[in-house]
Amino acid sequence: MFLSLGNDPSLTNVLQKIGLELSSIRDVLDIFQMQIQQQKTELRSLQELKNAVQRNSEIAHHLLENIPAHLPKKVVEASTVDAKDVKVQKVTANSEPEKNSAKNKHFIREMEYLLMEEFNQVPGYMKGRMTYDQINAVVKEINATVKAKYKILNQPMKSMSNTTRNQYHAFKEQETKETKGQYFFVEADIKDFTRLKVDKKFHVILNILRHCHRLREVRGNNLVRYVLL
Repeated sequence: MFLSLGNDPSLTNVLQKIGLELSSIRDVLDIFQMQIQQQKTELRSLQELKNAVQRNSEIAHHLLENIPAHLPKKVVEASTVDAKDVKVQKVTANSEPEKNSAKNKHFIREMEYLLMEEFNQVPGYMKGRMTYDQINAVVKEINATVKAKYKILNQPMKSMSNTTRNQYHAFKEQETKETKGQYFFVEADIKDFTRLKVDKKFHVILNILRHCHRLREVRGNNLVRYVLL
């Protein structure tokens, strides 16, 4: 019977059509499989993008809730001025411009606050559990110390009290050739002008500030001078 079916031309045509349809179905299935793989790849990419957006959102939220108390001052470069635009004025010895010039001579330099990027680059073994705000709080006190110290050094001798005059001479004795024209402080200055404790924690912060190029040490005569950079 099967031999007769195989020899029947009409049935042979039917079998050939079925074979062609099965081949077409296989092609369609292959296309579906390719599309499914492509969609899986796109889904993974979208998931990675979602994760990245979520991480960035968490970082932005953290930064918003942890804005540092101290921000670095913006450095503004002085623009050049043409000579023809400069008005030369003759002023007397008691004129206001000369008074302003005298004030500018007494400008006292300050240490720049630490940036979060700099803090993050400090090795973990160096900063330990020290926080960003703790370091900049010490920077604030150092600036207050330097300001108080050099306010005395810039003060006219005639206006000084005996106590201030003694401080003035003590400050002068601290100076060396290496500190000439520089702003510096010593541990005694911190004790005199702030309530900071000059302890191990304080020295850890000084070490971090030295690592971040905020100060350098000048040693001599059993005294360590911390020079602002």
